[in-house]
Amino acid sequence: MSVLSAVLRKLARLPRYYFLRIKRLKGDPEYLARGFAFGIFMGILPLAPVQTIILVPLTIIFRVSTLAAFIAGVLVSNPLTIIPQYYFTWKIGNAVLPGWVTWEQIEHALHVIAEQGLIDGLTAFSQLGLKSIAVIETGGAIIGIPAGIISYFFARRFFLAVRERRLKKRRLDFIPGFKHD
Repeated sequence: MSVLSAVLRKLARLPRYYFLRIKRLKGDPEYLARGFAFGIFMGILPLAPVQTIILVPLTIIFRVSTLAAFIAGVLVSNPLTIIPQYYFTWKIGNAVLPGWVTWEQIEHALHVIAEQGLIDGLTAFSQLGLKSIAVIETGGAIIGIPAGIISYFFARRFFLAVRERRLKKRRLDFIPGFKHD
């Protein structure tokens, strides 16, 4: 078996892995859904180098599920999605704030992160200046706010259904001789 096929098999299993991680979260469905929506929003904001450092205290301040937010953030902001994500946030931010930064400048900083590491990448982004940060964060907010709101309703429905299944299973456990799947 080639290395490529092993990597592809692992990548194909990731969606199921994250689905099970989300499904196994315990807690109030409202609390979990707010955390999930917040994680989607924060994951879409182009904050890759410091995203987790910012995410954890904000989930505590806003009283949302830190674990749900972290998982949702990883779902939308990971090594497979970061370049298209930054491109779309730049594209939308550049439509609102035209000409402030070019895609080539952002692409260079992303390549520095990938090839030379986080510290050099942060240095490359800092050299772009505040205008570039304003452009990609504006684009991220324009995408992230509706995505967070929409994901809240889907997550709430999902977590309510999971809680209902758990309660039903727990009630059936008390029936003598009943076996469930």
